[in-house]
Amino acid sequence: MYCLDESKLHRIATHIICFKNQKARRSLIKANIDLKKLYKFSKKELNSAGFNKDEINDIKFNYREIAEKELHKCKLNNIYLIFKEDEYYPSLLPEIYDSPDFIYVIGDTSALKTVKIAVVGSRRPSSYGMMSLSYILPDICKSGLTVVSGMAYGIDSMSHKIAIEQNGKIIGINAGGLLHIYPAGKRYLIDKIVENGCVISEFPVDVTPRPFYFPIRNRLISGISKSVLVVEAAFKSGSLITARLAIEQNRDVYAIPGRIDSLLSKGTNYLIQQGAKLITSSKDVFDDYGIEYKEERKEELKNLSLKEKKILDLIKENEVKDIDYFVENLDISVSEIISLLMGMILKNIITEEAGGYRKLI
Repeated sequence: MYCLDESKLHRIATHIICFKNQKARRSLIKANIDLKKLYKFSKKELNSAGFNKDEINDIKFNYREIAEKELHKCKLNNIYLIFKEDEYYPSLLPEIYDSPDFIYVIGDTSALKTVKIAVVGSRRPSSYGMMSLSYILPDICKSGLTVVSGMAYGIDSMSHKIAIEQNGKIIGINAGGLLHIYPAGKRYLIDKIVENGCVISEFPVDVTPRPFYFPIRNRLISGISKSVLVVEAAFKSGSLITARLAIEQNRDVYAIPGRIDSLLSKGTNYLIQQGAKLITSSKDVFDDYGIEYKEERKEELKNLSLKEKKILDLIKENEVKDIDYFVENLDISVSEIISLLMGMILKNIITEEAGGYRKLI
């Protein structure tokens, strides 16, 4: 993995140099020039392309030192480089515009060969958004689809946590180099993602996450996935950027509908207006993926205790009942009712909402 031929050393060095000079890189991409062949250019051609004297010397003469320094950092930190021609390079990624020549990976590279669905949404989701994700995503994870997200707070992190709980495969996409995984405060979750899948990036390992790198990260979220599920998104949000990128990349876009008076639903409802598929259950996703839908949730009801069934019977479809309602209608102590309700929340049978409880199945 780390003993690479001369051609790949050139490609690694070129990637690092071009990352530092984005203006020159963009002009070369626009001119449809293969960056892998940059080392064959003359000094005059490189200068015309926008590289300065030091960068030209690095491309022509110092490429080995630059590449080996990067590879040494990768080796010390168990980071793999997956080139476009390699077996584990994500199969859909070459389809996107300016797809990376190689990606950096930490974790289980086999996750890259799986069928994937991206999940994106607000960093400050509402209880409705969290409930919707808790209702839809577990079955998707159980079906074998790999969950892809950006590891940010909110819906991203929640999607990863649900996948972990369901022993599903996960891929996190970082908005910087893999020596600076964002957000740093989610270290425990990131370690779990690596255990259950992998984290990838196209940035050189030392690059620190910056706000303007997130749209670059988002193109990989949609780029490696067959579809993108948007849970909650304001009209101007990173999630909507990812959805637009997905459309440009010819990916399926799914959106969970929301309240018309909620700012967090402006983006998702707009996407539905524009042709995104409205999603209300995992079956809506399975139809597109050709996965047989199994109503496993109904089986879960058979395993409820008699008292849990009594609680569920008291909640009609789309109703929210407060604790006093259960106390008045059940011959059970308050403390036991609270304990039963908490247990049913953990089983994803009900959810806490608007000061009361609503059933999910």
